[in-house]
Amino acid sequence: MKRFCILLVVITSCLWTWLPLAHASQSSPLPDFDQNGVVDLPDFLLFVEHFGTSRGDETYEDQFDLDGDGAIAFSDFLIFASAFGKTVPQMDRMINFPLRAIHAAGNWGDTGYVVDKWEAAGRVGTLIPLDYIEWLKSLHINWIGLSIALHYNDSMDSTVERVYSSDVDIPTFTDEALRQLIREFRNHGIDVYLTLAFEAYEAETAARPVRRWQLGDPAPTGVPPDNPNVFGKILPQYWPWRPNHPNHRRFVAEFWATYTQQAVHFARIAEDEGVRLYSLGTETDRLFRTRSGRYMTNDFGRELRSMVQSVRAVYSGLLTYDMHYDVLTASHFYGPGSGAGHLWADLDLDLIGISAWFPLTDSRPSTVLSVESLQTSYEQIFQNQLIPLANTNPDWPILFTEYGAMDVVETPQRPGDYSAQNRRFVFTDLNRNGLDDGRETQANIYQALINTIAQYPGIVNGVFYWDNWITSDEQWARYWARRRTYAIRGKLSEEVVRSAYASYIENPTTPPPATSP
Repeated sequence: MKRFCILLVVITSCLWTWLPLAHASQSSPLPDFDQNGVVDLPDFLLFVEHFGTSRGDETYEDQFDLDGDGAIAFSDFLIFASAFGKTVPQMDRMINFPLRAIHAAGNWGDTGYVVDKWEAAGRVGTLIPLDYIEWLKSLHINWIGLSIALHYNDSMDSTVERVYSSDVDIPTFTDEALRQLIREFRNHGIDVYLTLAFEAYEAETAARPVRRWQLGDPAPTGVPPDNPNVFGKILPQYWPWRPNHPNHRRFVAEFWATYTQQAVHFARIAEDEGVRLYSLGTETDRLFRTRSGRYMTNDFGRELRSMVQSVRAVYSGLLTYDMHYDVLTASHFYGPGSGAGHLWADLDLDLIGISAWFPLTDSRPSTVLSVESLQTSYEQIFQNQLIPLANTNPDWPILFTEYGAMDVVETPQRPGDYSAQNRRFVFTDLNRNGLDDGRETQANIYQALINTIAQYPGIVNGVFYWDNWITSDEQWARYWARRRTYAIRGKLSEEVVRSAYASYIENPTTPPPATSP
């Protein structure tokens, strides 16, 4: 206690010495640790508690490491001193609903090709082809999604990393490329939604395999549930997520510490570049649990709250998480701390994000399904899943942060099944109406969803249509225009989305508040 008081007196003295020398402006978010809107004495006292600690120390917290060098030291104090007494300017946190959104996905496909080309050219000039921007404008797009890849090696690897090498299937965007993408989109009046996503194909095929949706599974039986085709490859001794594993405590602490470091790293970029919506993860629902219950015998509420706090310390925009739809259809499995329960309120997130790959049929269709029949399926999803979710969380707007359907007839059974991706396009018209059956199916699915959204206003406030890669007209026509994909470019579904977005401009809805509840 005596040592703390001496440190407090010394630093306080320095504070008043350095305060007149404070810079008039600051590029990073202000250190308003208690989030009361001003950098004041309570923030200083919180800073002092962590002063002198380094990454790896029990009391180290990333939000107090203001220069991000891994140590809370005098350099951080100088940054704090320069901010003391300032009011925190907030990013525009109000969103006009419904969003007119599309998702460019991540660093793969043509998006990866365009990014690699810009990197190889020395990172000069524009990155995004102008005709892609013109295409977005023709659709009336005002939001675009980008997915940032994070990596780990296998089930025993507790370190979450950025991997830029082409040795991995999906590399992480370099900071320079990510910043360039955001700047160019925003320069054209398009807001950006960023999400973190584990894209570790290499870990799935490792000797000690793990899939991202398994992360965090407490495995009461020793190993997590798995696909029957690969069941048995995960062994109990290689599953440190189970609480009785000898390395569990160390593993979990290291995993969340490094995951939080990555979340904060990209939050800083998001703040610098004016990103208004940021997701802390994608479809890792066994990790994103704030309470235990049923199968989920433990939770990660403390770790998640720490992550949110650290991110909010450097980012003033809106926060969400991209929950897989399965959490809603199997809420009994995921327990009360999941996105079907108390997650959004427990973490004080701003919006509810859903990867909305809901199945629309029980069996695999062999013919084109009508808009009416597909709309009936969506109406049931809204009534059984989405309206109850909205009623439970009235202050949290719902977005489909991932959504799509492949342009194949069988897609209504499993819209998230990408096995037909890259299948050669062969025009097929079994119902003899002059339209390709697969593309007609995709368009009908999108029209059915749009109709249902209109039928239940205020429930779903925007849809990020998946895998519409960043590419030029020439590049698209050269290959992907002749393949089966999720993309809407040049298809019947393109006009469906364009028409809907035009109507949103003419008749905007009154949005629920997209601010912290």
